[in-house]
Amino acid sequence: MNSERLGEFEQYFQINESIRVNLFAVSNDEVPQSQLELEDDIPPLFRLANEVSELEQSSLRPLRNLGDIAQELATFLQAQSRKIDLIMSHILASEQAQDNAIQCDSYGGGGIRFTSPDVHPIGQAFRTKLFLHHEASAVYCYTEVVAIEKQESEHYQYTMLFTAIRATDQELIVRASLHAQTRQLKKRQEPEPNQADLNSDN
Repeated sequence: MNSERLGEFEQYFQINESIRVNLFAVSNDEVPQSQLELEDDIPPLFRLANEVSELEQSSLRPLRNLGDIAQELATFLQAQSRKIDLIMSHILASEQAQDNAIQCDSYGGGGIRFTSPDVHPIGQAFRTKLFLHHEASAVYCYTEVVAIEKQESEHYQYTMLFTAIRATDQELIVRASLHAQTRQLKKRQEPEPNQADLNSDN
């Protein structure tokens, strides 16, 4: 366990929600050493998805200050935005390449955690793609194994720190984790169906 690297990971909130992640093991020499190298390495599809997401955020933000007058306009624009989100989600879903697709245990601004029977050493680097379904976006970055915890049935939970990621993409992941937390809280607050009500429906 690399305590310093793990400390970097733990600076950010983690949400226990499963999202699709594609991992491809690389050598440390293949990890971009600068933001410019990372920008050059990001596939066009990931650039497009995040530019669309950023445009949606910036377009809707000014309307919040206009009060009730802008409510109908905001509703219309959100509907149009949702159409674009559905298209982008479909396009991103086809992005598999040669990477191994998994479902992670949790994610946040510092990185991800996932469980696997595969054995990876501390310090192993991965080219990583995160697919944020609810945000209709995806993130292309690099991660590194900073902690390993033995699980049952010969499985291991890996803590993966983001080592090369755009600041805007990291902000997107933080925003996605907070949105996920809100969804989970709302779900917990929903009243459970009464057994008598269930019987009356039959």
